[in-house]
Amino acid sequence: METKEWEWNEVKSHQMWNSKQNDKIFTALKVSYERLPSNLKVCLAYCSIFPKNCVIEIDKLIQLWIAEGLISKSNEPEDLELIGIQYFQELLSRSFFQGVEEYRSVFTSLCKLHDLVHDLALSAAGVEFCTVNSHTQIISDEARHVAFSDYDLSGAELPASLLNNQTLRTISFSVDGVGTMSSMFVENCIARFVQLRVLDISDSCFDELPRSVGELKYLRYLDISSNGSIKKLPDLINKLLSLQTLRVSHCAQLEGLPKDIGNLISLRHLHITTKLTCFPDKAIGCLSSLHSLYIHSCTNLVSLSEGLQYLTSLRTLAIISCPRLTFFPSTMKHLTALENLLIVDCEELTLLEWQDIEGLRMIRSLVIGGLPELESKDVQCLGSLKMLVLAGLPQLVTLPRWLEGASATLQYLRVERCPSFSALPKWLENLTALEKLEISKCSKLFALPEGMSCLTNLKVLRIDSCPILSSE
Repeated sequence: METKEWEWNEVKSHQMWNSKQNDKIFTALKVSYERLPSNLKVCLAYCSIFPKNCVIEIDKLIQLWIAEGLISKSNEPEDLELIGIQYFQELLSRSFFQGVEEYRSVFTSLCKLHDLVHDLALSAAGVEFCTVNSHTQIISDEARHVAFSDYDLSGAELPASLLNNQTLRTISFSVDGVGTMSSMFVENCIARFVQLRVLDISDSCFDELPRSVGELKYLRYLDISSNGSIKKLPDLINKLLSLQTLRVSHCAQLEGLPKDIGNLISLRHLHITTKLTCFPDKAIGCLSSLHSLYIHSCTNLVSLSEGLQYLTSLRTLAIISCPRLTFFPSTMKHLTALENLLIVDCEELTLLEWQDIEGLRMIRSLVIGGLPELESKDVQCLGSLKMLVLAGLPQLVTLPRWLEGASATLQYLRVERCPSFSALPKWLENLTALEKLEISKCSKLFALPEGMSCLTNLKVLRIDSCPILSSE
């Protein structure tokens, strides 16, 4: 967004520059914050619920914004995530976020808040946001969002000053990566705070989620991730008709999905780890509103559900660390809205049958990592591809030929941890839309092709831990 001269003059003459604070950077941030539209101000203030120096998953942040009702409504509800991305990009363009790393962890994009920005968010949040620790004596009755940090979560008792708060919207137990050990603590929260929109009890270790969770009729975001003890989700979870996001990844003992999970008519994002060998067709396939599906660390999973074909709104499909998965169902080609496909660390999945995804004309980002083999046949389904990450592919010698089909659209290409990768093809010069090329830890790559000068849109070339560096 272009800033006009009069706007810069207004910033220059802002009264905050006369502040007695010595920290001019913080003052500059406050001036920038004051000029934000109100919808962006509240989104930035919400970031104070994360601890300092926390690495934030961008998708999670946007899902929380939506769950809290911070994203302005439009005539098309399915565009909420896109509006959230626009909010984030606007805040990023004003330097409120930093260290954005697209798919740096291979399967998600991350960011951080500078400490001074976090201080600003805390200041803007006021009494509505509260971090409860062992030293907290009083919690304001106006608190709407509470995160527990350095607090004894082994018992069942809630802080006394929180008991009369009937309008709490957010509870998070995972600020320090250590959640509650007591299901009674969770049950007391559910009984007291019936207006909850967000319940984050990730990194906990209780055996059973209370059945009363089904009574939280306003709940939109539920995170139970990284609980190594929980074996079953209560069937009453299917009463959460407002639920938009359900995260139960890294729950290694989880035996299956709740009965009638297909009743969650508002569910848009599902992250799941389970001991199932196959997902029931009438389970995930009934989640017609689903926008993203992350299947993570399902060590027994052999095949995906044929019911995937009914997920016609699905935009992101991630399959990560499923070592026994050998093939995709033929119904994959019906996922015509799919834009992001991530396949990582599925050591039995060779992707030789590319025709299974050849109908996916809308794919814009493709992440492939940790597979034993990647077929290099001609594929006609990648004409919209903008981003490709190839990581941990031991047999990859050069770029797959099918990538040339994205020559007019590919903007970002990353190759890393491919020990046999020895040459970039001559046709790389045809990728005329390429803006960013990163190559890392490819021990046999000694040279770049001569046609690199043809990549006139290339803005970033990053090469590290490759012999090409020492040969130049």
